[in-house]
Amino acid sequence: MPAKRPTRALLLVASGALLASILSGCGVGTVPLMPTPVLYTEVGLAPLAHIPEAERWTPRRVYYATTRKRTDHVQRIDYGNTETDEISMGLALIAFGPRYEQWRELVEASSTAERRSVVPLSLAGVIEAGSVLPGTSLDEAASPSQAGWVLEDMNDAIQDARSKDILIYVHGAKVNFYNACAYAAQLDHFTGRDMTSVAFSWPTRQNLFAYAVGNDVARGRRASDELATLIELLAGHTEARRIHIIAWSAGCRVLTDTYEILRNRYPDEPAEAIRERLRIGTAYFAAGDVSKSRFMEVIETIHDLSDRVIVTATDVDDALSSAARFMGGGQRIGQTAPSLDAEQVARVEALERFEAINVSLGADNRGFDITGHRYWFDHPWASSDLILSVRTDLTAAERGLVPGERDGETSPVLWAMPEDYPTRLGGLLMEIATERLAHPTRE
Repeated sequence: MPAKRPTRALLLVASGALLASILSGCGVGTVPLMPTPVLYTEVGLAPLAHIPEAERWTPRRVYYATTRKRTDHVQRIDYGNTETDEISMGLALIAFGPRYEQWRELVEASSTAERRSVVPLSLAGVIEAGSVLPGTSLDEAASPSQAGWVLEDMNDAIQDARSKDILIYVHGAKVNFYNACAYAAQLDHFTGRDMTSVAFSWPTRQNLFAYAVGNDVARGRRASDELATLIELLAGHTEARRIHIIAWSAGCRVLTDTYEILRNRYPDEPAEAIRERLRIGTAYFAAGDVSKSRFMEVIETIHDLSDRVIVTATDVDDALSSAARFMGGGQRIGQTAPSLDAEQVARVEALERFEAINVSLGADNRGFDITGHRYWFDHPWASSDLILSVRTDLTAAERGLVPGERDGETSPVLWAMPEDYPTRLGGLLMEIATERLAHPTRE
């Protein structure tokens, strides 16, 4: 008999003493709170000012779906590196700050560029709702004996949320279950804690060798089938208006394959009908470790099944350069825009809901470049655009970006971040985006 669904009140009013006890017993590593996006440090918006007083507590709830096998630990729920073909679903609580962090301190840290101290994120607790077993129908998967509890709780969260959208985060290689939940919580935090967020944790191992030799690449390919099922499950059994997906690095491979799987599941159905049913909003490919050739095979499918597709790249990403050199497959979509032939350029530019952003463009005028493998997360300019991309329906121009110069006929038009990006962003938001930030979801 399935466990009773815990009340949301129990999750929302956990006492400080209980939280401190959970934190001290976790024994997991922590990652720090990401740098505050320039959207909040220079534009004048505040990420948490609108949170009702009754909800001003520092931990944040994140739902999860994982194809990692649950570990046999008598004191806590955790998921290791063993691969399974079922999807375990549940709820994770991520604590922001040290044990006795106050709300006002978190607000200050989330609104300033220079923090007084590092804000660590901790896995404060995990509640498993159940598992979606292989071969079951979507209706069976939503039953109380499988994932029904968490879907009901998710619907409650969606109803209470300021935004009625879901945000799925798909991580890269060499991370664990905690890391996936912590990153999802940070993205959720800086979108104003207004969305219902889900961490999709596929079983990559915590060493680069497992990915470089292709073993974890194969794991990611197999996990794509489960991610497709998760999207179908959320679309069919929650009241979310849109399901946005942020994928990073190797997670972009998982997401690319997922789109192909979704399309193949409905071979006789028009793409527009599938898009309306799945309700995929923004698909964001950050620093994607996907070869140009593979992405071009699926690009129309990704576009057809999404409201918007965004691909970001930088000129300097050592991780992707190494992947292209040692793992084969040619240039990655997260590197400087790879050369395309005339036919490919025409295909890309025919996609009206597709945006390609090279964050290195304009570096000479700005006086600095935006580089590395985590720029989308670590650089306050790049993270600001990511947040606006999933939190609003603003176009690239409305988000303060400008068209970059086209590199001959072998590259599509790329969007760039101009030297006056914060000022431009501030003016555009005051004139255009304020209303859409208050009511961000599409009708």
